[in-house]
Amino acid sequence: MLEAAPAPPHLNAADSAAPGPASEMTIGSLCSGYGGLDLGVQAALGGTVVWHAETDPGAARVLARHWPGVPNLGDITTLDWARVPRVCVLTAGFPCQRRLRRRPTRRAC
Repeated sequence: MLEAAPAPPHLNAADSAAPGPASEMTIGSLCSGYGGLDLGVQAALGGTVVWHAETDPGAARVLARHWPGVPNLGDITTLDWARVPRVCVLTAGFPCQRRLRRRPTRRAC
């Protein structure tokens, strides 16, 4: 019987190479929202979410509750991606356009 490999260290890409066959699949989540897509991916493929990237405070609280100990990397536009652990599966939600200042706050209808 194979023993589970230790969880990859957070925020240290040098030590987080893609897992080998004896370790568990790792999942990273961009623009995570409340984590619905992450739950679906875990249910379908298995694996462990090792980091989220979410800026909304409400959604971040939900993520922290459902995935305690999993770091929220925050704003994807300010990350040093060389320091983010590599993952086997990358999920991504739609980023909030208003938060990224790419859509006006009011629609002209």
